[in-house]
Amino acid sequence: MGHRMLDDMFDYVEHIRERPVWRPIPSDARAHFRVALPHQPTALEEAYEEFSQFVIPYAAGNVHPGFMGWVHGGGTAVGMLAEMLAAGLNANLGGRDHMPIEVERQIVSWAREMFGFPEGASGLFITGTSTANLLAILIARTAVLGRATRQSGIAAQSGKLRAYTSTSAHICVSQAMEIAGLGSEALR
Repeated sequence: MGHRMLDDMFDYVEHIRERPVWRPIPSDARAHFRVALPHQPTALEEAYEEFSQFVIPYAAGNVHPGFMGWVHGGGTAVGMLAEMLAAGLNANLGGRDHMPIEVERQIVSWAREMFGFPEGASGLFITGTSTANLLAILIARTAVLGRATRQSGIAAQSGKLRAYTSTSAHICVSQAMEIAGLGSEALR
C-alpha cells in the first residue's frame, strides 16, 4: 500500500499542470467528512480510497505552479520524500543524543552563515509562519521584560509593551499577541 501511495503522489505532482490550481469543494464531498465517529477501525485501503476521492481533488492547490494564493512554498517531489523520511524516523529534536539533531544544527549553522548572523546565533525549525510570529513575540517579550517574566507573568508589565507591524500583516500576528498575553490592542 505504501508503494502505491508514493507512486500516486509522484503521479499527482508530475501531472499537476493538467489540473486546475484549485477546485471548489462540492457539498457531497464536504458531507463525506460530517459523519459520526466510527466505532470500528477503517482499513488502510479504505482510508486511502477516501483520501484519493475526497481530499486530493480539493486540496489547497499550493503544489500547482500556477498557485499564487499565499506565501507558503509550492512543495516539490524532493520535499515530499524528505517529509516521508522525517516522518519515518519520527525524531523528537527537543533533546537526547541522536543524529537528526546534528542535521538540524548543521542547517541552522548554514542559515546563520547565509544571512550573516553573528557566530553563536541560534535557530530552530518550526511548523510555519504563524508559529514563527508567535515565537518571535514571545522572545521579544522575554528580551524586554527579562527571563523572570516567564515565571512571574506579564500582568504588571503589559501596559509598557507595544508591537508594530504594517497594515497588511497577517492576522496571525494579532493572534500571537493575544496568545502571548499582550493583547491585540498592544499591536500598532
